[in-house]
Amino acid sequence: MSARGEPPDGSRRGGPDGEDEFRVVFDESFVQAAVLHEPSAQERLRTGKGPRTLRRVLGVPATTFRAVALSLSVVVLMVGALYFGGRRGGAPAHRTASGPAVLVRVSLVPADGVVPVVLAPGADPYAGTPAADWSDGRSGIALPAQEETEHFSAPQVREGLELVRDFVAATQLDPAVWGGARPWSAALSLRADQYQQLIAALDHPVDDDVHSATGWVTRFDAETISVADTRVRVDAVTTIDEPVDGELLVAVDGVFVYAVKARDSGVFTRFTVHRVWEFRIDKPGLRDAQLRVRRIVTVAAPQACTAAAAAYFRPIFPAADGPPAAPPDAGRPDGTGARGAADGTGAPGATGQATGVVGPDAALPSPTPMPPVVSSVPLPTGSPIDPLALGGATGTTCGVLAAAV
Repeated sequence: MSARGEPPDGSRRGGPDGEDEFRVVFDESFVQAAVLHEPSAQERLRTGKGPRTLRRVLGVPATTFRAVALSLSVVVLMVGALYFGGRRGGAPAHRTASGPAVLVRVSLVPADGVVPVVLAPGADPYAGTPAADWSDGRSGIALPAQEETEHFSAPQVREGLELVRDFVAATQLDPAVWGGARPWSAALSLRADQYQQLIAALDHPVDDDVHSATGWVTRFDAETISVADTRVRVDAVTTIDEPVDGELLVAVDGVFVYAVKARDSGVFTRFTVHRVWEFRIDKPGLRDAQLRVRRIVTVAAPQACTAAAAAYFRPIFPAADGPPAAPPDAGRPDGTGARGAADGTGAPGATGQATGVVGPDAALPSPTPMPPVVSSVPLPTGSPIDPLALGGATGTTCGVLAAAV
């Protein structure tokens, strides 16, 4: 039997001297070659391999300080970007004063013996009148060759003028608006308070100097009147000035002649609308493509002087069986043509004595004089109505149309 604790076959002995067959012998040279070398501190510094220690500043890990510094840097950069981005447009401290646009309206009723013009179907509605030589539509709104002002560059001036021309065209020359649609492009160019004023006037017109639809736009009751010719003749001049530092004042004085038809009788006639706008534009407004309307003065003829004209223009038509009238002579000796004999251009005559009373308490004070505007259609003569000085009125002002238009 084998000894206790030995394998059944007995202990395995290797060589003749009894050594284990797997025993490895390490000689002295091998041992010396295998001596481990602990690098010194300088060696560790050179190799970059050293024990990592967590640095602390006032008991706080240094990595925390670095994270805080990085966060503060990001915040400073963001604040700086917002600050300089807000100043990039160069907006001055002055901003155009707020408030509703004042809408002054005058209706001219034909005097005794004055018969509105009857147009023959298919005939040129402007033939034989000064409007025959006017431009069609938007091209009739002339812009000045203004280069720059003290605080506005030439591109900024041009941008402001185009913004104004877009507004005028959208409210006066859009066939959809003539039939009652909203002039969305014009409305969106107004600041929020005047946008609400315009929309309220279109949806719920009132015969006053703030909420009348026809104080803003040219439109007719589509159930009774249609515009016979979409080629509206326009003669409008535009002036620009900078009476207040950082604010442009743009005035447009324009005449718009429409050929309209009564749906029940089929009678055609000409309908003339003379408007004077006063716009204020500052640099924030230019940046946002927005303007402010200070006031709009409107003279419409021939038109019934009724409160209903606050919602739609109400052209007066001649009798259906009346003979066609000759076109008016714009160069009358009395100088009552649209531009009068002074400059020889003439326009449909519309003169008379205003019967409405303008309340002085309703006048909107003008902080600065209006720039000179060349009147292109007559106003009621001998009346206190002056579109360049008048600031307010209550309801429609009635006048007398002294000659056919």
